[in-house]
Amino acid sequence: MVIGLTKAASHKHCIVCGKTIEEMDSFCDEVCESKYRSAQRRQTLFFLVFIGLLVLMLIVPVFLKAPQG
Repeated sequence: MVIGLTKAASHKHCIVCGKTIEEMDSFCDEVCESKYRSAQRRQTLFFLVFIGLLVLMLIVPVFLKAPQG
């Protein structure tokens, strides 16, 4: 037995909460857009801190092992 599927109108989903939105939009409202931007800033900050710590872990031992005098 085959059940017929109906075609839905062309649409997208909010990238934060998943609600159905129009094709031209990325978010369903300002709250979801704000949450997304905040998460992006947090992720960027985490990445920069990670890179900074990585650089310190690679550079500091070189200065500690440098011959004195």
